[in-house]
Amino acid sequence: MTKTIAIQGDKASFHDIAAQKYFGADIELVCCDTFTETFASVKDGHAEYAVCAIENSLFGSINETYDLLVQNHFKIVGEVYLRVEQCLIGLPGTTLADIKEVYSHPVALAQCEAFLDTQLPDAERLEFYDTAASVEKVKLIGLKSAAAIASRQAAKLHDLEILDAEIETNKQNYTRFIVLSPTAPIEPTNNKTSLIIKTSHKTGALYRALGTFAERSLTMTKLQSRPIIGKAWHYIFYVDVEAGLQDARLKAALDELSEQAAEVTILGSYQAGPKDL
Repeated sequence: MTKTIAIQGDKASFHDIAAQKYFGADIELVCCDTFTETFASVKDGHAEYAVCAIENSLFGSINETYDLLVQNHFKIVGEVYLRVEQCLIGLPGTTLADIKEVYSHPVALAQCEAFLDTQLPDAERLEFYDTAASVEKVKLIGLKSAAAIASRQAAKLHDLEILDAEIETNKQNYTRFIVLSPTAPIEPTNNKTSLIIKTSHKTGALYRALGTFAERSLTMTKLQSRPIIGKAWHYIFYVDVEAGLQDARLKAALDELSEQAAEVTILGSYQAGPKDL
């Protein structure tokens, strides 16, 4: 049965590639301009799931996604790790000497800064809301003076030419995407849990809270702080733990956090995605 997936970006964007990697090719996309629209598509029932980038191995956490997790009540049901390969894309027959403008998402432009500095130092860098959409933009412009930075799939989709491949500065460039759903059952195969911890604003409170995991040999793979809106210098903490909610060790840790009067919100328990590093 075809699943409906909301993503930020267009078809052949990295969000699309991540969605296909998780669900397979038989999906129907709801393409959104922003992360806020992506969450709203699931909330309004226009999509069954959402796939959202949450962190990059080079640029760190995507704070907007973390903040939207607080504002909404979806569950994380899975994750996808995707190596980001950026390509320079243009009209057939385009040479580097022809290019005067390069379109792409600002993150993609930053990821390819060394290539642009050395190979296209005089080309204007123009920010666009999505990598795949920037390829469509170049196709509509129809001039060899314009090029885009995006995925191989975007070049294929729009029948344009890959002028150069793997132009990202750092080849160890991976993005982690989370898969969101309004509901999620606890499965016996779940081996990772994401949660929010809010401790009292007292000395040692965070230390004691995190110690509950270490004492039970639970590995934390993520610790991210975000400010509490309306309470200056107060924070909540996002934590990823390598254990499912059915794990007795995690249950005991959550019980102890309750005894410490820490507020815990479970964002989801799911199967960890392969990193393919």
